[in-house]
Amino acid sequence: MDGDTRGLGARVGGGRSTPSRRLVLLGGAGSIALLAGCGLRLDLPQPPPPVPTRRPATDESLLLAVVTDVAGLVTAAGQVLARGDDPDASTLRTVRAVRSVLRSQLTVVRGRLTNAGVPTRTVDAAARAVPGTAAVRSAPALASRLDAVGAAQWQRVAAASADTRRLLTTAYAARLASGVLLGGDVALSAPSPARPAVVARTQPLVYAFEVVAAQSSGRQRRTAETTLEALTRLEAAVSGSGTNPPAGWSLPFPVTSSADASRLATHTLSAAVETTASLAGTSPTAAALEDVARWSAHVQALATRWDLPLTAFPGATT
Repeated sequence: MDGDTRGLGARVGGGRSTPSRRLVLLGGAGSIALLAGCGLRLDLPQPPPPVPTRRPATDESLLLAVVTDVAGLVTAAGQVLARGDDPDASTLRTVRAVRSVLRSQLTVVRGRLTNAGVPTRTVDAAARAVPGTAAVRSAPALASRLDAVGAAQWQRVAAASADTRRLLTTAYAARLASGVLLGGDVALSAPSPARPAVVARTQPLVYAFEVVAAQSSGRQRRTAETTLEALTRLEAAVSGSGTNPPAGWSLPFPVTSSADASRLATHTLSAAVETTASLAGTSPTAAALEDVARWSAHVQALATRWDLPLTAFPGATT
């Protein structure tokens, strides 16, 4: 056969041929150029997906505002202790007790926020966001700061969830009680829907301390008489001058000695303080919450005369 004759079985004519390596490379380069022309940078990594937005915790903004507020009060109490003008040892002990209560409130509220998923850095920022004010140098000045709970704050508490409402109502009540103990003129509120319940808790206290005073002697009798005078004034303030209280209540146990009288005093006062979280009812108005808290503040202050310590959240489970 001639040398240029193809062998049997060889493919000839219009069959498909395999493209050369040069054409493959040229085709790939063209595709890349086309993608680049569309604005795609194939030489850079793709950006990460957007970080999901965190869902705010229940009452987060309110609780963060409380953190800022209480942190400022802790600082103010520290200023009185560090540079205070009042050298009275008893007053300074009260300021230390008040600062301890405020620190406990700050710890609990911070914990509520972080447990609900609020980042610690956010809570820390709220604690550092205390507005600049003049230094507090005296117990009366600190008492004035403690009493500065306005209508807007009570409105926000009333609109909060039930757990937050209970927590903050008792926290504000303890704060106001601190103001009373430091000599502040913590006024009672105007009558609210909670006032009948407040009166119903006050009148048995007056009767109980009539019994306590009658069954006590010495120093305990003097303390009972001053407590009775304060409770009588409180009862008149909350019930009005035209109200005649019922004649007597049953006592929780027989009182026939000075020891029984001391027990009755602490029992009735602590029971009244424990009602702070619930006395306003299940769906209270802002006015009712303030009414209860300001009444409770005076009862808590009286309770300290009987060695019942001021607590951060009286009657609330934190």
